[in-house]
Amino acid sequence: MSEPRDLPVCIIGDSFVAGYGDETGRGWTAHLVEDGARAGLRLHTAVAGIGGDTSEMILARWDEVDRRRAAFPTTAVIAEFGVNDVMEHEGALRVDEAGTVSALCGIIDRAPVGRLLIVGPPPVVWGDVNARITARAAAMAAVCDEAGVPFVPTFDSLRPGGAWMREVAAGDGAHPGPAGYEEFAQVVSGPVLEWLRSLPDVEPG
Repeated sequence: MSEPRDLPVCIIGDSFVAGYGDETGRGWTAHLVEDGARAGLRLHTAVAGIGGDTSEMILARWDEVDRRRAAFPTTAVIAEFGVNDVMEHEGALRVDEAGTVSALCGIIDRAPVGRLLIVGPPPVVWGDVNARITARAAAMAAVCDEAGVPFVPTFDSLRPGGAWMREVAAGDGAHPGPAGYEEFAQVVSGPVLEWLRSLPDVEPG
């Protein structure tokens, strides 16, 4: 049996990255690490999730990723965001579509070439917000497609009413508990781990 492959990974994003609502403190990122171990990937993760962060706020603190990569230059980067962008504050969206697209382009420009993956925003309980999430996720996917950056959608897979939606509805309307985050991980782990496995051990020179 071959030895596990060591991969440094920085996961940056909002409260879903931080695992808000999961009283076990694991969130989907811990499930990703465990799934990676079963697939022969030993992921050394730096989790940088901050509740309430929009795409623009995540771009503004991209130095957290840069510092990680200064120590581990082959670090792969996973970013998840979008729900906070489409929430309303004082009658206006926190970030309009053009702002999200601009921030995403900035993230792509600052991220290591070939070592960035974007995870799309998940659903919440409010129908009007979900409509905006769907549109915003589509805009994000289009930017990623044009830039050649992998985009892993989550909305449609989580929307039908499994553990994610049950726990979101029983909680604050946005964040699930442990079973919901496990379902989130089931949605993203396959494509994320396949992408991580495809990365070279050294960056192209």
